[in-house]
Amino acid sequence: MNEPFRVVVLGAGPAGRIAAHRAAARGWDVVALDPAGGSMPTTVGAWAHQLPDWLPDDAVASRFRPTVITSGGRRRLLDDDYVVLDTAVLSGLGGFAVREEPGNGGSTWRFTWTGDDEEGAGDGHAAGGAVARFARIGERVTSALVRARELLRPDPAEGPGATVHHEYYDADDDDVPADFVDPNGPDGDFDEWTAPDVFIDAIGATPFSAVLDARQIARGHVFREEDIPERHRVPVLMDFRVPGGAGDEMADELADDASTGAPATFSYRLPLGDGTWLIEETILAARASSDPGDPRSAELHRHVRRRQAARVADLGIDPAAAIAVEIVDFPLGPWRLPDNRPRVALANRLTFIPLGRGGSVLDLSFLTRPFGGDGVPGYGHFGAMGGWMHPATGYSVGAVLSDVDRFLDRVGSRSDASPPGGRPLAWLRRRGLHVLLAFDDVRTRQFFDAFFTLPDAAIREYLTGTSAPRTLAVMARLLIPLARRSPAMLAKLLLTFADGKPVAEP
Repeated sequence: MNEPFRVVVLGAGPAGRIAAHRAAARGWDVVALDPAGGSMPTTVGAWAHQLPDWLPDDAVASRFRPTVITSGGRRRLLDDDYVVLDTAVLSGLGGFAVREEPGNGGSTWRFTWTGDDEEGAGDGHAAGGAVARFARIGERVTSALVRARELLRPDPAEGPGATVHHEYYDADDDDVPADFVDPNGPDGDFDEWTAPDVFIDAIGATPFSAVLDARQIARGHVFREEDIPERHRVPVLMDFRVPGGAGDEMADELADDASTGAPATFSYRLPLGDGTWLIEETILAARASSDPGDPRSAELHRHVRRRQAARVADLGIDPAAAIAVEIVDFPLGPWRLPDNRPRVALANRLTFIPLGRGGSVLDLSFLTRPFGGDGVPGYGHFGAMGGWMHPATGYSVGAVLSDVDRFLDRVGSRSDASPPGGRPLAWLRRRGLHVLLAFDDVRTRQFFDAFFTLPDAAIREYLTGTSAPRTLAVMARLLIPLARRSPAMLAKLLLTFADGKPVAEP
């Protein structure tokens, strides 16, 4: 290419900033749109094998091999390194401009049909007429094949569009000053970006997003290392023991939680690399909506707060020594995964087939589904809401880091920029989430007791793998330890997995 791509990134959170940084590293011109200028979660963790070579060394705040503890107290040291990332370093990934204003993405498409140029095709009665006729037949066959290939590829005239929201966006013409210059129009400062080569939608969940009614909820405290008993200064990824708490009142509250079907929680205890530790109680997945007034959500937060207090007491830590509080509450993915497979040119021709003179049209674009999807060439969704979050664990940043360069290759070439594993892997993972949501406290703990008997390679594959067949193989392998522990729970798992119901109603 003679000129670098122009790239617009919507959202400067972890996924958007990482995508913008890596696009800029290719020499592409990049601008990110974010009303707040970008943000980062308080704590970001990932597996070390997901980290790319380009990530600065100081982006890793701490690195360790974590322990998992089953509900019965059995400890196991995992064979993979886990890292806590320095969010200040991630926030500093640059090379691109950030506009602190809302942005809008869209698409435009045009399709033109060009007939064959048959001028000078020759005359069948000319010298060598038979040879010429065969030559013309060959040319027509070749032309038809070329045309077919063009129809089954993205339309080169179709691409993404972008605009910024400005003060007079919704105003009537009479309310706009005569000297106002539309930033998206001629002479506007965003005019050159309104038809980018690549548009990346990396917006996370918002109050208006259509998300799953399934959320991860957690509450944690940050303590100085010296305030934690030495025997508990061990990195723990998951501790599924039920905390006993301190005092009769807390014991009664925990008993009430168990009797009302409250979900299982686990403790997450990690060194943050600056002499402090995060101790956090987490509900891996629970049914709750994104409505802030949802009473179910409020009860889950009360439940995890009680469990956290009991856990801190069990560990012999003075709760008054906490220097910070961390509250986590996010959906485990979009209701419908966006389609990053670009539609092919033939789909545009088959969308509006006229039927008679009444103005009715017939849409036969579904016939092109084997060759493409509903996406726009050069337009890609990326990050947690784009399908890079594992819906049964909540992990997304590690997947984004490990896959961003492949994603940019695909979206830049106007190809399928879907997450690794595509729709088959996404379907399997959502089935896994559906199963977790169906388990009560006891069955969740039984499930993870069995899960952590698997080899390290199988655990790694399920948590971070990108192959649908291998993920399915891990799921199948899990059936044996589950059957040994609780045949009733195994039956519940299989029935839930196969019931065909979605994760939650939108």
